[in-house]
Amino acid sequence: MTTTVGNTIRAARIARGLTLQSVAASLGLTCRQQIYEWESGRVCPGTKHLAKLAEVLGLDVRDLLPPA
Repeated sequence: MTTTVGNTIRAARIARGLTLQSVAASLGLTCRQQIYEWESGRVCPGTKHLAKLAEVLGLDVRDLLPPA
């Protein structure tokens, strides 16, 4: 099974006991919908949020990049 960026985000969020809303708030977003869309694979996180998202989830930024 291939691990997607969305699966990585979701697994890390759950492992840390974070909600969609708490991750969104940590990134300065007002709505959890953006985090949900990343997790579902509809869109990938943009460069604006990558470093902070990795920090919040305890990941390396490279874990949040799509495979080359």
